[in-house]
Amino acid sequence: MKQVVRVLSTYSADLFGINSVLYELGGLVVMHDASGCNSTYNTHDEPRWYTTDSMIYISGLKENDVILGNDEKLIEDICETAAETHPAFIAVTAALIPLFMSTDMKGLARVIERRTGIPSFGFTTNAMDTYISGGNMVYGEFLERFCPDERPGHGSNKLSVNLLGVTPLDFSIIGNVEALRSYLEDNDIAVNCCMTMGCSLDEITAAGKADVNLLCSSLAENGALLLREKYGMPYVTGLPAGRYAAGKLAENIRQAASGADDCSRSNRDDASSFSAGQHAYGGVWIIGEVVFAASVRECLENDLGLKDVHVICPGERSCGLLRPGDVMTHEEEDIENCLAQASAVIADPIYRRIMPRGWRSRGVKFADIPHEAYSGRMYRSRMPLFIGAGFTDVLQDLLCTQREIGMNDIMKNNVPFAKKKKY
Repeated sequence: MKQVVRVLSTYSADLFGINSVLYELGGLVVMHDASGCNSTYNTHDEPRWYTTDSMIYISGLKENDVILGNDEKLIEDICETAAETHPAFIAVTAALIPLFMSTDMKGLARVIERRTGIPSFGFTTNAMDTYISGGNMVYGEFLERFCPDERPGHGSNKLSVNLLGVTPLDFSIIGNVEALRSYLEDNDIAVNCCMTMGCSLDEITAAGKADVNLLCSSLAENGALLLREKYGMPYVTGLPAGRYAAGKLAENIRQAASGADDCSRSNRDDASSFSAGQHAYGGVWIIGEVVFAASVRECLENDLGLKDVHVICPGERSCGLLRPGDVMTHEEEDIENCLAQASAVIADPIYRRIMPRGWRSRGVKFADIPHEAYSGRMYRSRMPLFIGAGFTDVLQDLLCTQREIGMNDIMKNNVPFAKKKKY
């Protein structure tokens, strides 16, 4: 029963990570499942749904189809829809029920591509893994398929980067993407492609024109590794969160481009090396996606002078950023044990539910940094701008003032029926 989640939430599912990465690229994306998952994705995990058109569909799996295994119906529906919408590509993902049915997603994609002539992808998802897993599936297969084997020529003499792993799941729509672009422009670094917010399929095809890849989220680690293998492109991992990182990251990008300092991380941490049984005791704990969490740690250590700072990585990838004492787990019990002696915690507000009894009276600090892939739209109005030197002051203020979010955005915008006037 250790894997049961009693009070915490779960991170956005793998098939939602695929949807988020592919959202703006003009493809037909189909979730193979019973109706319902599409509304969960649209309303909680995809803030672009109300402003930007995209072809995200669900197959509407029926009970008879589950029992009889009617894959032909799914194939025909996708082919018919593709004939009407003319997508640039087709992607099919699966939830848990098709997994139990042993549905061959890649086989379905091959049949669909033969019938339509449109590049098609089948991703073996299960809706139980996180968006980190789904995003890496896309980057691994998508860049292999659409990036030519021969590296295209450089577009200009200016140093340029590809931003890998940029989606609303980690960056939301509060200005972090725009701030990241501005930061690079201020440091005389051009953005060749921002994968995948504000970019096109043609820009992804020309990813090889950039000098360096900037890995902004662990959901794109496969993309960084593939482009390095295909084109020899170095990559730098991190975000310019805080004063120290804002100065250091641009320097790392230039060093990687010149070959003077290879900032690429090829090593993959062994998850067993960061089990809860080997976790550090006490200190500051940061919970969240590992690239963001490691960037926050860098800010705490270099800008605020804090020591004994540790990370809990709840995703499937660590990107070589974990240290001794850190933990790689999504288990509620493990996280609870790690926080038992914490002096401060920086995490999504939902993690307040798992804090040990009496933590406030002991002077333990909790800094709320909402994460779209975890709490969805609930705390979007409280998400801070974490790109740039100004994040140091934001983080210090969060730790010092201890403001607690009393009501989430959904409660503000949807007043309970009991508080409304009767008919």
